[in-house]
Amino acid sequence: MARRKNLTIIIISFLTIVLFTACKAEEEAAGAKEATDSAEQSNEENLEETEDKENTLDDENLPYTFPLTGEKTAEQTDMRPFGVMIENSAAARPQSGLYQADIVYEVLTEATITRFLAFYHSAQPEVIGPVRSARDYYLQLNNGYDAVYVSAGGSPDALAQIEQGVVDHISGLHYDGTYFTRSSERKAPHNMYTSYSALEEAFGKTGYESDYNFPELTFTDSLGEGSSDSLSAAEEVEVVYGSASNNVQFKYDNEAERYFRYNGGQASEDLETGNPVAPKNVFIVAAPHKVIDDQGRRAIDLSGNGKGYLIQEGLLQEVDWENRDNQIIPVKDGNAVPFLSGQTWINIIPDEEGGLETYVNIID
Repeated sequence: MARRKNLTIIIISFLTIVLFTACKAEEEAAGAKEATDSAEQSNEENLEETEDKENTLDDENLPYTFPLTGEKTAEQTDMRPFGVMIENSAAARPQSGLYQADIVYEVLTEATITRFLAFYHSAQPEVIGPVRSARDYYLQLNNGYDAVYVSAGGSPDALAQIEQGVVDHISGLHYDGTYFTRSSERKAPHNMYTSYSALEEAFGKTGYESDYNFPELTFTDSLGEGSSDSLSAAEEVEVVYGSASNNVQFKYDNEAERYFRYNGGQASEDLETGNPVAPKNVFIVAAPHKVIDDQGRRAIDLSGNGKGYLIQEGLLQEVDWENRDNQIIPVKDGNAVPFLSGQTWINIIPDEEGGLETYVNIID
């Protein structure tokens, strides 16, 4: 009986040793796995950091530059830009594709309502619109960037100039249902849309010259040292177009280093993606405006020069503007002032009744 008891004790002791050894092995294996996982995570982080550095290096050494943004690119883009008329009445908001435009001109059409001429070149939006009608002053601006002009209808003066061949033109009305579509979510005439790829296809039907005459715009990656002496704070800017629903605000975001746009107090965001309209440059210029008919249409003289505000990186610089080959350029002491690389938003306001002092509010 004692012998059996001793045997039982020996077996229990053996099993205890085996179990202890197994647990210790599991702990060591778990520790090794944790160390391996930690090393792998560290390696992945190092790899991501290396890739980020390589991507940064690649960006710095990219051989080409988008001519309307100053941003680097791997491949030269020879395709001409599209200058698209986009509506900005309350029924047209939020718009589609505005945040992807390289340069946007915002100009009064009738009453207190503005309209956009948005140039597309570096990005290729899947949806652009609502596409609306032409005005004659937009035609000259379009030609300043050697763009193919895109609109649906127009004022009598604009249509006459289009008929005379003043611009290379793609008509939304002519291609309604093919390269332009109507959204069932909105009522006409606020529901015409297109896309970059559709415009490329339409362009292929026109026979227009495809070689692009690159405009000579000046860009920089930073304002540079010593420039702050001529600058004043402009964290928030309001452009007053005459009604609360149409006034425009730009609010600077230090982290994004961009001005987020608001229209009538509402953030300007893309209809499809929700991406914000947030230009790097806000350029406000005062030019002569005159109402010319009972519809409230205007003649706007952009042929000469005038006063302007160039607003970048939370700062405002008082400049002159000049029309150089139908491009509205900021100028100081006769020299072009560079834009920051990225999107540029150009607001044109009347120079009557006080001009910049009346139509622009600067909030430090």
